[in-house]
Amino acid sequence: MPRVAPFRGLGYALDRYGGAEVPDRIRLPGEAPAHPGRIADLTDLVCPPYDVISDERRAELLARDPHNAVRLELNPEPEPHGAAADALAAWVADGTLGRRDEQSVYYYAHARPDAPDDLAVQGVVVRVLLEPWGAEVRPHEHTMPGPKADRLALLQATRTQLSPILSVYFDHSDRYPQLMARAWSDEWRARDDDGLLHQLAAVEPDQGLIGYLSRHRLYVADGHHRYETALAYQATVRSDPRLARAEPGALAADWMMMVLVNAEREALEILATHRLVRDADPALLRDPGPLFDAAPVAADQLTSALESQADAAPAYGLVLPAGESYLLVGRPELIAERMQSERTSAAVRGLDLAVLHAALLEDRLGIDSAAVAGGDRLIYTRDAADAIARATSGQVSAAILVRPTRLRELADVAGAGGMMPQKSTYFYPKLLTGMVFNPLED
Repeated sequence: MPRVAPFRGLGYALDRYGGAEVPDRIRLPGEAPAHPGRIADLTDLVCPPYDVISDERRAELLARDPHNAVRLELNPEPEPHGAAADALAAWVADGTLGRRDEQSVYYYAHARPDAPDDLAVQGVVVRVLLEPWGAEVRPHEHTMPGPKADRLALLQATRTQLSPILSVYFDHSDRYPQLMARAWSDEWRARDDDGLLHQLAAVEPDQGLIGYLSRHRLYVADGHHRYETALAYQATVRSDPRLARAEPGALAADWMMMVLVNAEREALEILATHRLVRDADPALLRDPGPLFDAAPVAADQLTSALESQADAAPAYGLVLPAGESYLLVGRPELIAERMQSERTSAAVRGLDLAVLHAALLEDRLGIDSAAVAGGDRLIYTRDAADAIARATSGQVSAAILVRPTRLRELADVAGAGGMMPQKSTYFYPKLLTGMVFNPLED
């Protein structure tokens, strides 16, 4: 089973940003103004993870506050990693950031779009002992080399894990609500760009909670690049002969900061990530071959058409330049025969996205796994309207709308040791960077 532990988190100092009164912007419905401990409003200081921050968004975040965490996560300077490390050191020195004196675990909760003030999804922030993929910590999708190289350079410069990764486990038991009900005094809250409330609260380590979390296999939901980066950093640290023989877990670099969420109890949401195809002949998709039936459907009706399709067959929305648009539905028997040649698990072969990448992108357009990993042939977006507009205007050769991956599919694939294509899942909302950091200084 995975090894779980508390840690001395580094975060925006309550001595500077905290107070005994709950600011109106982050107050819960019906909550009293007076806080039982200290609370800080980090709305102007947190940022999303690096992979969803545009240049324009970064500028907006920096304009909010010069100490916004984006200066660490995605620094705008010509030498971004060194500049991030300098900023981090300066903020620790001047008291912007403070490290807890004692080991702690943290509750992390966030709202959902239908109720932006209700902290409906709960998890626990801990350190998890790093291990190669496949035993007690399992991935579900492939990664790309570019982001890993960038994140490794940042980690080497800052020696700090700046954002936790999201991992899920599955538990039906009644122990979970009891273990998630401990009181706290130190708290940080923030609203994200969509107005959803996020909460972080420090609690004393409880062996019952630690033991409970250590009994569950973990499935990485969001943060595969950061996990593999942490493994690479650990290997670099342990290449030092003075540290090579240290016991597992003895070094700070042996651990990864994670938010652990019980997917049986918490209503996590996964959004679809649509594919935009560059430099392809639209005629090759206009006639998708014998594996698919193509029916003309107005572009603005494709999303609802996809939602109405049964799960028995893969289905996609296809938008081509000049306003051509189709609903593609796979022929189950022919699709199953085609996917038998894929050297992966049955759980993967049954996925819409696996069929898309094998039978359409690779077979019809020649975009194989190496081309996908290279990052030049595909663009990804979660905005269906944006995808349709870019294809219709001819900015891209085609837009392929997809249905969201289901959480149970993630568990089935990871449990079978399989891997989904890149960008198969987008958990929403994203965990915020800046709620707590994990220094890797020994």
